[in-house]
Amino acid sequence: MDGNVVLVRTPRGVDALKVHNRDLPRTSRHALILVDGRSTFADLERKGSMIPEFAAALVDLVERGLVAPAGAAGTRMPSAAINGPGAAPPSAGPVPAAAMAAATRPGVAPATTKAQALVALASRLLGAKSEKVRRKLEEAGSGDEALAVAVEACYKLIRLTIDERQAEAFRNAARDIPARQ
Repeated sequence: MDGNVVLVRTPRGVDALKVHNRDLPRTSRHALILVDGRSTFADLERKGSMIPEFAAALVDLVERGLVAPAGAAGTRMPSAAINGPGAAPPSAGPVPAAAMAAATRPGVAPATTKAQALVALASRLLGAKSEKVRRKLEEAGSGDEALAVAVEACYKLIRLTIDERQAEAFRNAARDIPARQ
């Protein structure tokens, strides 16, 4: 498959994730989770490099009709499929300020930027397993849009490598952290 092709979930792919389709091999499910409608095949291969036979899983998803090249008929990815059901789009403005305090660990001074608050949140929620997530957040930059994309990428990483509940907790708490200067 061409490395420059952007893959998106088809409606069947979105449904397969919602119902935890038992017919889908674990590697293919992990690959389907990583398909975000923005990443090229080559980007996805890089992101999934820790997953055995990841490229073959992507090809399998295309053959099953769960993902397709962007622009193919019926493959426009709904916002809810990217951001989660009922989720605000990544460009949504600040939300409750109480979350900033929740993102810090006891005995640690409050974070001064949203990026620092997200790193603190990852450390608090994931403990020793937070290294890759913290690194991804630190490399994202300080813009709200870049951080929103990084939070979604971290959500997927946590979901794939740690635990789905912790991934949900991270994403929900991250959305509550307001933008700060």
